[in-house]
Amino acid sequence: MVIELSSFCTFKIHHGGMFTKYPGRRYVGGSINYVDYVDMDVFSVHELDDMIKEIGYINGEPIYYHFLIPEIEIDYGLLPLGNDSDVLLLSKHVANHKEIKVYTEHGTTRLHTYFMSPNKVLLEEINEPISPELNRKKFTSTEVGHFDRDVLKDVGVQPASEELNKAQDVGPSEDFDPFFYMDHNDYQQMGDDDYQQMGDNEEIGDAISDETSTNGSISEDSDFLVDELNMVEDVEVNMKDFHSGVYSFPNLDNHQSFNAPDVTVDDDLEVIDTQLFESAGVEEDERKKLMRRLNKPTTCSSGVVHETAFYLGQIFKSSSEAKDYIKMHSIRTRRNIYFAKNDKQRIRAKCRGVVPEMTGGPWTKSRIKCKDKTVSSQKATCPWVVLISRSDEESDWMVKTLVHEHRCVQSRSIKACTSKFLATTILQQVEGNPTIPVKALRVELQKTYEVGMSRMKVFRAKQLAQKHVHGDYEKQYSLLRDYVLELQECNPGTTVKIDVYSEPNANLETRMFKRIYVCLGALKLGFKAGLRDFLGFDGAFMKGPYPGQVLTAVGLDSNNGIYPLAYAIVEAENKSSWSWFLECLGEDLELSTNSNFTFFSDRQKGILPAIANLFPSAEHRFCLRHIHENMKLQWRGKEHRDHLWECASATTVRHFDRFMEDFNKFNSKACDWLKKIPPKHWARAHMSGRAHTDILLNNLCEVFNSKLLDARDKPIITCLEYIREYLMKRICIVQNVIDKSQGPLTPTATKLLDGVKKDASQYTCIFNGAEKTQVTGTMGEQFVVNWRDRNCSCRHTEITGIPCSHLVSAIWDKVEHGAKNVPPLEEWVHPCYRLSTWNEMYKYKVQPINGRSMWPKSDCPTTLTPPKHTTQVGRPKKKRKRAQTEEPNNQGKSLTRKFLTVTCSKCKNKGHNSRSCKGQGGQTEVRNVVAGGKKLSKAKKQGDGKKEKPKMKEKTKLKDKSKMKEKNLRKVFCVVCFGTLERSD
Repeated sequence: MVIELSSFCTFKIHHGGMFTKYPGRRYVGGSINYVDYVDMDVFSVHELDDMIKEIGYINGEPIYYHFLIPEIEIDYGLLPLGNDSDVLLLSKHVANHKEIKVYTEHGTTRLHTYFMSPNKVLLEEINEPISPELNRKKFTSTEVGHFDRDVLKDVGVQPASEELNKAQDVGPSEDFDPFFYMDHNDYQQMGDDDYQQMGDNEEIGDAISDETSTNGSISEDSDFLVDELNMVEDVEVNMKDFHSGVYSFPNLDNHQSFNAPDVTVDDDLEVIDTQLFESAGVEEDERKKLMRRLNKPTTCSSGVVHETAFYLGQIFKSSSEAKDYIKMHSIRTRRNIYFAKNDKQRIRAKCRGVVPEMTGGPWTKSRIKCKDKTVSSQKATCPWVVLISRSDEESDWMVKTLVHEHRCVQSRSIKACTSKFLATTILQQVEGNPTIPVKALRVELQKTYEVGMSRMKVFRAKQLAQKHVHGDYEKQYSLLRDYVLELQECNPGTTVKIDVYSEPNANLETRMFKRIYVCLGALKLGFKAGLRDFLGFDGAFMKGPYPGQVLTAVGLDSNNGIYPLAYAIVEAENKSSWSWFLECLGEDLELSTNSNFTFFSDRQKGILPAIANLFPSAEHRFCLRHIHENMKLQWRGKEHRDHLWECASATTVRHFDRFMEDFNKFNSKACDWLKKIPPKHWARAHMSGRAHTDILLNNLCEVFNSKLLDARDKPIITCLEYIREYLMKRICIVQNVIDKSQGPLTPTATKLLDGVKKDASQYTCIFNGAEKTQVTGTMGEQFVVNWRDRNCSCRHTEITGIPCSHLVSAIWDKVEHGAKNVPPLEEWVHPCYRLSTWNEMYKYKVQPINGRSMWPKSDCPTTLTPPKHTTQVGRPKKKRKRAQTEEPNNQGKSLTRKFLTVTCSKCKNKGHNSRSCKGQGGQTEVRNVVAGGKKLSKAKKQGDGKKEKPKMKEKTKLKDKSKMKEKNLRKVFCVVCFGTLERSD
């Protein structure tokens, strides 16, 4: 009796776990059970319920079923399995694949595909006993992760209609995943660590950019400065789905991919092809109709669809299309095909495969034994051949000769499987997940095509795919002027300036790129509406093949968040580049030489003389953190940090002088070093109130630079587009926060004012009956409030624009004593902190731009070329250079031993270890030098007159020398016919 097995398959059931987030989705946790001999002719969802019950799920929460399309990755191949329509769709894959992967979700489903089923999916409760047909199924279990058997006994199958009705409303989100909706925190806990173990450390050429953040340094360095009242908090902007619209690698598009599903249409149906460019009056002759019917795909009895790759009369538009099709056929069939003829009129392709001859007969030397048969060692070539030619240059290429039968053995070394071809297949994966490891790509490609490939070939393919996604570094400079025209056309009021190197030959058609400055029109208007004349400057290096620096100008919004204004890519961070950047920025903000603006910087190279020359009347503040970093080179410790912070945070000159005296008593040298820096640049007591902020740390620029970390290794247009898209998304996210906020002030201003109110209740006030009030606090603290100027002698209100606790206490005292016409407390806050001002800043939106094909063409007669770059020896450095006093990030494994004195385990002296010990003395050994220059031992110093006994180390040295002499006597050997003779030197 012959049993037809075409409808049987094995179910590999994954249960008890959950899905991670797209991309790189995985099923983590749980267990695996195999169910053999599943007959798809009688299979239904009820039988799958019986399988789940037999595994151990009796009663409890609903369970959702999914199956994976064979040979499709889990990111795109998951489909629901909840009704008869889904079962029919599953049965189509059983004929060619005998193992079907089934996944379960317990409680709630996290995949949107479950709500994309043709019919409404309901899991019905089964009250009938387990089907007796399950006796023919064999269960085997394999543990994958943590799986609590006791818990699973309480879990079963229940109706899921209520759960489906709750989750029917699935709308688009900012970080859209077509299958997934999971909380971001849940994914971070279980998905990132598992996915990063897939060979990141074996990545070739993908350097790690290690940018330490401010928060990371706090945990490592106890001396780190933190300004708790001016914490710059920024909204989270998801840039994982960023991709540039600049595609400057068109050759990849000529290749066809196998990943696209083939859609076949019945030839008997007349379907109008809207993309066909042929005359409607031309009738197809009978010969072509016959050839089309003969080459129509057929289905065998086992259900497998057989489709011929080539057929006589097949038309190709060009020779390149025909050759690409032959190469793809070579990879698909895993056979080495070469071009015997390749000219302007004909293409003849043959197969290099070897045909083994299986013959019987006695054993001979010319035959290789193989069980009951022998394989002849004489090689025979494969008969497969195809000839594609054309009659003249105007006609199409046509298949005229074809022998479609392959008799050779398949191979895993295919010449047509090049890195360029692999780049087309992984293009979507690299675009969705640019950090996917090479090892993971290699494993997936080998599984898909069953062809051997080296790791370097996959790495080159990934580089080509990244080049196609992000653009070419060199070619994007020639497109830069077109991009600028599109940017200015879509964003009115945008200022873009390009500077080039001077060229002595004016007739030359190329100019070398030097700098570019960008200030979007929406950001310009929003910054002016913020009522704060304050800007911070910072720079960061580019990580691509061409050198450069990204200069940024960042302001503060009404909620004390960052508000980026302008950015530029320059050749280096020097006086010339900073002067050019500040000149362009001054023109956009209409700043003159006598403008009373406030700038904030880290004292970068060239920025000090640039600001002094262009804006001599401006206030220039220095970042206190960088001053402290320079101080730590000579004086470390928490005491030095506390004294520096007390001096800088004092708001009055008298308090500042008193704290400086205390610092001088503690360490006069450190205080003298600090006095060399003018206090108007770093102390609040010497700051003006024009900027309405008392910020001491340049956190706002560092926060913005951390957002641009992924953009600095991209080509120039891709980098500029990354920044523009980030700004466009950020404005929308902040606008959503503004729409949810209530009250006259911003959330940060309200929080600061609440803290001031809490401190104001501890003061007592005495009104003088005119314009002033005396406010007294604890520890003899006493200040004067001036009602006419709305100010206090502590200068906190003058510097920040927010009422101090003394002013608030005086206002309450005045209201308590019956004063009238006293404005509410919120009106005493400067208008820059109001919610209406915040809304006015973000009402100006950054506009999107079109793709590369829609950009206008620049009329400039010259073409931009990339700057000169000399390739350095070794691997390019992408890590940030750490400061001399900065400790490495050990991620909590162990503490550093830096700045600790090492003790030698041999001589017990300090200053060296046992490995570098040469008998020298350390800090504990006393050394005396006599007039003749010889060293005396401790015994001679004590005057006992006895000779010092030789140390054990000296004895061992003498023994080693004697052994070496014996070895040198037997170094030379003379070889003779019957042995060796030893002789000494």
